[in-house]
Amino acid sequence: MNDNNSSGKGWALGFGLLAGIAVGYYLNSNEGRSMQRKARAQFDEYGNQINDYSQQVSTKANQLVDTAKTKSQEYLEQAKAKTNDLTNQAKVKLEEGKQWASTQADSVKKTVEEKAHAAGESAKATASDAESSFNRGVNKAERKMDENREKIDRTTKS
Repeated sequence: MNDNNSSGKGWALGFGLLAGIAVGYYLNSNEGRSMQRKARAQFDEYGNQINDYSQQVSTKANQLVDTAKTKSQEYLEQAKAKTNDLTNQAKVKLEEGKQWASTQADSVKKTVEEKAHAAGESAKATASDAESSFNRGVNKAERKMDENREKIDRTTKS
Protein backbone atom coordinates (compact mmCIF):
# COMPACT_ATOMS: atom_id res chain seq x y z
CA MET A 1 0.00 0.00 0.00
CA ASN A 2 2.82 2.27 0.73
CA ASP A 3 4.22 1.61 -2.71
CA ASN A 4 1.03 2.67 -4.50
CA ASN A 5 0.89 5.91 -2.54
CA SER A 6 4.54 6.73 -3.23
CA SER A 7 4.28 6.06 -6.96
CA GLY A 8 1.13 8.27 -7.16
CA LYS A 9 3.00 11.13 -5.55
CA GLY A 10 5.89 10.61 -7.96
CA TRP A 11 3.61 10.81 -10.99
CA ALA A 12 1.96 13.96 -9.63
CA LEU A 13 5.36 15.55 -9.07
CA GLY A 14 6.53 14.58 -12.54
CA PHE A 15 3.34 15.92 -14.13
CA GLY A 16 3.66 19.19 -12.19
CA LEU A 17 7.26 19.60 -13.36
CA LEU A 18 6.28 19.00 -16.99
CA ALA A 19 3.40 21.48 -16.73
CA GLY A 20 5.72 24.09 -15.21
CA ILE A 21 8.30 23.60 -18.00
CA ALA A 22 5.56 23.92 -20.64
CA VAL A 23 4.15 27.10 -19.09
CA GLY A 24 7.66 28.59 -18.74
CA TYR A 25 8.46 27.79 -22.35
CA TYR A 26 5.17 29.29 -23.52
CA LEU A 27 5.62 32.46 -21.47
CA ASN A 28 9.16 32.85 -22.85
CA SER A 29 7.93 32.66 -26.45
CA ASN A 30 6.84 35.75 -28.46
CA GLU A 31 3.21 34.83 -28.08
CA GLY A 32 3.67 34.33 -24.30
CA ARG A 33 5.39 37.73 -23.98
CA SER A 34 2.51 39.33 -25.89
CA MET A 35 0.06 37.62 -23.55
CA GLN A 36 2.09 38.86 -20.54
CA ARG A 37 1.92 42.45 -21.87
CA LYS A 38 -1.84 42.12 -22.38
CA ALA A 39 -2.25 40.62 -18.92
CA ARG A 40 -0.07 43.35 -17.38
CA ALA A 41 -2.14 46.02 -19.19
CA GLN A 42 -5.32 44.33 -18.01
CA PHE A 43 -3.98 44.14 -14.42
CA ASP A 44 -2.95 47.82 -14.61
CA GLU A 45 -6.45 48.66 -15.85
CA TYR A 46 -7.98 46.67 -13.00
CA GLY A 47 -5.58 48.38 -10.56
CA ASN A 48 -6.62 51.79 -11.89
CA GLN A 49 -10.28 50.84 -11.60
CA ILE A 50 -9.70 49.65 -8.05
CA ASN A 51 -7.88 52.92 -7.24
CA ASP A 52 -10.71 54.95 -8.80
CA TYR A 53 -13.30 52.94 -6.90
CA SER A 54 -11.30 53.29 -3.67
CA GLN A 55 -11.09 57.04 -4.25
CA GLN A 56 -14.86 57.22 -4.85
CA VAL A 57 -15.56 55.19 -1.72
CA SER A 58 -13.19 57.38 0.28
CA THR A 59 -14.83 60.55 -1.06
CA LYS A 60 -18.31 59.19 -0.32
CA ALA A 61 -17.21 58.15 3.18
CA ASN A 62 -15.81 61.65 3.80
CA GLN A 63 -19.07 63.16 2.56
CA LEU A 64 -21.06 60.91 4.87
CA VAL A 65 -18.82 61.82 7.81
CA ASP A 66 -19.24 65.53 7.01
CA THR A 67 -23.00 65.08 6.72
CA ALA A 68 -23.07 63.23 10.03
CA LYS A 69 -21.02 66.00 11.66
CA THR A 70 -23.35 68.65 10.29
CA LYS A 71 -26.49 66.79 11.36
CA SER A 72 -25.11 66.08 14.82
CA GLN A 73 -24.17 69.75 15.19
CA GLU A 74 -27.71 70.74 14.13
CA TYR A 75 -29.22 68.29 16.61
CA LEU A 76 -26.91 69.57 19.32
CA GLU A 77 -27.92 73.17 18.59
CA GLN A 78 -31.59 72.18 18.64
CA ALA A 79 -31.09 70.40 21.96
CA LYS A 80 -29.32 73.45 23.39
CA ALA A 81 -32.13 75.73 22.18
CA LYS A 82 -34.78 73.43 23.67
CA THR A 83 -32.85 73.25 26.94
CA ASN A 84 -32.61 77.04 27.04
CA ASP A 85 -36.33 77.35 26.33
CA LEU A 86 -37.19 74.90 29.09
CA THR A 87 -34.81 76.65 31.49
CA ASN A 88 -36.37 80.03 30.70
CA GLN A 89 -39.87 78.60 31.13
CA ALA A 90 -38.84 77.14 34.48
CA LYS A 91 -37.44 80.52 35.55
CA VAL A 92 -40.67 82.25 34.53
CA LYS A 93 -42.74 79.68 36.42
CA LEU A 94 -40.48 80.08 39.45
CA GLU A 95 -40.92 83.85 39.36
CA GLU A 96 -44.69 83.42 38.96
CA GLY A 97 -44.65 81.06 41.95
CA LYS A 98 -42.68 83.57 44.01
CA GLN A 99 -45.09 86.34 43.01
CA TRP A 100 -48.09 84.18 43.90
CA ALA A 101 -46.54 83.26 47.27
CA SER A 102 -45.77 86.93 47.95
CA THR A 103 -49.33 87.93 47.05
CA GLN A 104 -50.74 85.19 49.27
CA ALA A 105 -48.44 86.24 52.13
CA ASP A 106 -49.50 89.88 51.75
CA SER A 107 -53.15 88.83 51.70
CA VAL A 108 -52.73 86.71 54.84
CA LYS A 109 -50.81 89.52 56.54
CA LYS A 110 -53.54 92.04 55.68
CA THR A 111 -56.26 89.67 56.89
CA VAL A 112 -54.39 89.00 60.15
CA GLU A 113 -53.84 92.74 60.68
CA GLU A 114 -57.53 93.47 60.01
CA LYS A 115 -58.64 90.68 62.35
CA ALA A 116 -56.16 91.82 65.03
CA HIS A 117 -57.32 95.43 64.68
CA ALA A 118 -60.98 94.34 64.86
CA ALA A 119 -60.21 92.17 67.89
CA GLY A 120 -58.36 95.09 69.50
CA GLU A 121 -61.27 97.44 68.83
CA SER A 122 -63.70 94.87 70.15
CA ALA A 123 -61.53 94.39 73.25
CA LYS A 124 -61.39 98.18 73.77
CA ALA A 125 -65.16 98.43 73.38
CA THR A 126 -65.67 95.55 75.80
CA ALA A 127 -63.22 97.10 78.26
CA SER A 128 -64.93 100.46 77.87
CA ASP A 129 -68.35 98.86 78.46
CA ALA A 130 -66.97 97.02 81.48
CA GLU A 131 -65.45 100.24 82.82
CA SER A 132 -68.74 102.11 82.30
CA SER A 133 -70.65 99.32 83.98
CA PHE A 134 -68.14 99.28 86.84
CA ASN A 135 -68.37 103.08 87.21
CA ARG A 136 -72.20 102.91 87.26
CA GLY A 137 -71.96 100.22 89.87
CA VAL A 138 -69.54 102.33 91.96
CA ASN A 139 -71.80 105.39 91.60
CA LYS A 140 -74.83 103.35 92.58
CA ALA A 141 -72.95 101.96 95.54
CA GLU A 142 -71.93 105.49 96.62
CA ARG A 143 -75.52 106.72 96.33
CA LYS A 144 -76.72 103.74 98.32
CA MET A 145 -74.08 104.44 100.97
CA ASP A 146 -75.06 108.09 101.06
CA GLU A 147 -78.71 107.11 101.51
CA ASN A 148 -77.79 104.65 104.23
CA ARG A 149 -75.64 107.27 105.96
CA GLU A 150 -78.51 109.70 105.94
CA LYS A 151 -80.84 107.05 107.39
CA ILE A 152 -78.24 106.22 110.05
CA ASP A 153 -77.79 109.92 110.81
CA ARG A 154 -81.55 110.40 111.11
CA THR A 155 -81.94 107.38 113.27
CA THR A 156 -79.14 108.38 115.57
CA LYS A 157 -80.43 111.92 115.90
CA SER A 158 -83.90 110.94 116.77
